[in-house]
Amino acid sequence: MTRRSLAIAVAGALGVASTGHAQARSRLDSAMIRTSALIGTRVDTSGAPFAFPAFVDVILANHPVAQQARLVAEQARAELRTAWGAFDPKLTATWDQKRSGGTEYFKYFDAEMKIPLPIGADVTLAFDRTMGRYVNPERGTASNGTFSAGISIPLGQRLITDERRTALQLARSARDEGEAERTGILNKLLFSAAKDYGAWYETWRRRAIAQEGEALAAFRLQAVRARVANGESAPIDTVEALLELQRREVTRFEAEASFYVATLNLTAYLWDVEGRPAPLPGVVKPVLLGFERGGLDSTRLAGLLETATTRNPDLLKVQAKVQQAEADRLFATQGLLPFAEAKLSGLGERGNTEAFFDRARLDDNYKAGLTISTPLLLLKERGKFSSTGAKLEFQQFERERLRRDVEFDVRAAIFDLANLDRLLDRQAANVRNARLLRDAEQIRFENGESTLLILNLRERLVLEEATKLAALEAKVASARGALALATGDRALLTIGR
Repeated sequence: MTRRSLAIAVAGALGVASTGHAQARSRLDSAMIRTSALIGTRVDTSGAPFAFPAFVDVILANHPVAQQARLVAEQARAELRTAWGAFDPKLTATWDQKRSGGTEYFKYFDAEMKIPLPIGADVTLAFDRTMGRYVNPERGTASNGTFSAGISIPLGQRLITDERRTALQLARSARDEGEAERTGILNKLLFSAAKDYGAWYETWRRRAIAQEGEALAAFRLQAVRARVANGESAPIDTVEALLELQRREVTRFEAEASFYVATLNLTAYLWDVEGRPAPLPGVVKPVLLGFERGGLDSTRLAGLLETATTRNPDLLKVQAKVQQAEADRLFATQGLLPFAEAKLSGLGERGNTEAFFDRARLDDNYKAGLTISTPLLLLKERGKFSSTGAKLEFQQFERERLRRDVEFDVRAAIFDLANLDRLLDRQAANVRNARLLRDAEQIRFENGESTLLILNLRERLVLEEATKLAALEAKVASARGALALATGDRALLTIGR
């Protein structure tokens, strides 16, 4: 075949139709088919597809870190229930009696239920009964006992907030922080899993490419030996072909070792429902399902930035700390006010048929009190006020700094994905062109117009470009993981869930 035949083969590989070149194209196609059939017997692509979405489901269901993340959030929710305990109605009862020398000095029975209100006031329901010869007049009651119903209202400190309302606000913020911590732990786990899955895919493809290269080199060594036996090639060509085969065997050994290690790393994420390490589910292989290209570009930047401000776990945690600092600041502000509390209770005898809250009856049956106190210099209160103010300002600065960092992370991840789309298109074209050059060089070699060294160099280029394509495909996993980590949205890890 002449140089004109080479041009015909190149045009055919590029998809240019030419009826006059049909015979040359047929010869090239048949040779490629025979070579592909041979390679197919040497390349290991067996196994059931184990897609990344299924891998994620197994991790979230059984991985110990996922369980720990759940416990972090549960602990925060338990702390919130503890804080609500300050608003739990409380019932107390006491019995006190003294008898000496046959004389009953006194019997006191007191029962009280205090109901805290969310506004800082307390409602009190009580029953007292006193009997005996020597009774404290202040504690005297009717013979059947005395009921009382009253309320205590803060007038200075504790009017806007108090210890229990502040503790509740802190617990709510801690719950939000716990949920954010849970999300952050899971996202970091899945980001690591995405990188390791990408490495597993890349090493699997490298192994297949190395096996393909070795099979081609072995096929070519046999062909060269046949050509030498027929006197069509110099004997030194067998050394060149053998050396190339040995080089590719070394490459395959290295690829198989990397694939083995990557498989071990992937298996480390697998656990069963009983919390025991689990193996890979049978003979499986990685696929790009879930890491398809497209769907994410700079046009979605505004929406993803908005998602990051509402879902990024680090931002949510610092926002919870800001809320806690604000609650402490408000409570410290209350400390600058004087303490003042008013108490008022209506009294009534047991068995009395009059309306308990009748105005005429309450005018003569009540208890009332007013308490006021304040430190003169407010040293402690002013110190706490200053301290909580500094803490609040610190957390606000931290929130703005982190918001800026998250924005940069989202922008970088979006750019990385968009750039990967361009690189993958170009690299796929590079692989096609490298194969085209290799096939054309094969025809030239068969016609005696090229050397085995040049043919091997062409084929090395094919293998190198295919390996680069596999590496770029694997990088999509890491890039999506980085975007999911920055935004806090795990759905961005995959497409089409």
